[in-house]
Amino acid sequence: MARSKLMSLEEAVDHFVADGDVVYAGYLCVPFALTHEIVRQGKRDLELVGASVVWPTTELVLAGCCRRIRSGYIGGPLRCRDIEAMMASGELEYEDYSNQGLALMLMAGALGIPFIPTRSFLGTDYLERAEEHPGRIPGYKRLHVMESPFDGQRVVLLPAIRPDVVIMHAQRADEEGNVQMWGHLGDARWGLWAGRKIVVTVEEIVPTEVVRADPSRTVVPGAIVSAVVHCPYGAHPGGIAGYYDFDYAFLGRVLGPALASREAFARFQEEWIDPGVSDRQRYIAKVQEAIGLEAWRAIHVDRHLTPRATVDYGYSVSLNLPRREEQP
Repeated sequence: MARSKLMSLEEAVDHFVADGDVVYAGYLCVPFALTHEIVRQGKRDLELVGASVVWPTTELVLAGCCRRIRSGYIGGPLRCRDIEAMMASGELEYEDYSNQGLALMLMAGALGIPFIPTRSFLGTDYLERAEEHPGRIPGYKRLHVMESPFDGQRVVLLPAIRPDVVIMHAQRADEEGNVQMWGHLGDARWGLWAGRKIVVTVEEIVPTEVVRADPSRTVVPGAIVSAVVHCPYGAHPGGIAGYYDFDYAFLGRVLGPALASREAFARFQEEWIDPGVSDRQRYIAKVQEAIGLEAWRAIHVDRHLTPRATVDYGYSVSLNLPRREEQP
């Protein structure tokens, strides 16, 4: 049996997230519990990468954990005026691409190639006007335009991204760290496959037999996963297919206002992360008190959508191979 990758939230972040790391934080599989643990442990100088960096990145910037962003949707953090000011002054370094461009850069990292060509950005003014801005990453070559050696057409080369650590929330995994996900994953697969270290929180820990019986849903094998944490509601106030939806009551009443400024987030951090909440169980109990049990029950899935036909992964035990004497 492979060794267990199970550990606590505190252990996983302490062991595998280091100051200065390049971090991919799942896009639609929002790792809020891991993000809060990073804030709780006071990690510093992180760079956040991803096609769309939204709430976790805003939290990490306002908590002083993040100093740099490379994203295809820089508009998420920009909703906070304090972050907008940090970007304008150069205090927060950033490079803005597109969702497709960033996904391609993660794809290049996963494939082990140094860059990847695309026709994206051609025919726009993006190539020229994006060269200089106050938060430019010093010495960073963001792209290169060249003629294809095959057909002579212009292409844009984008650099590969290999995150030092990937933090993600998923539906389930076994103790060995074989992670299964489904639903809309965005760029999550490429983020996972490009990562040097992978830390995943999951709704359920299941026997390995469950994973082996449905192999198509395994997005990353345990052999390359650093840690798996059993953490129900690890994506809250985000959602996850088959379990619960985004908690718009909490986002509207609590988290949204908290992301309006550094001061507002400092109050949120004190009440909801540290020292106000020491673990995820207390966080969930506090959420229920804040929004009420009726609103809490409303986020849970009550309209189930499952395949109408079963999938058969069967194979021939004999493999139907020709016997040695029958081979040509």
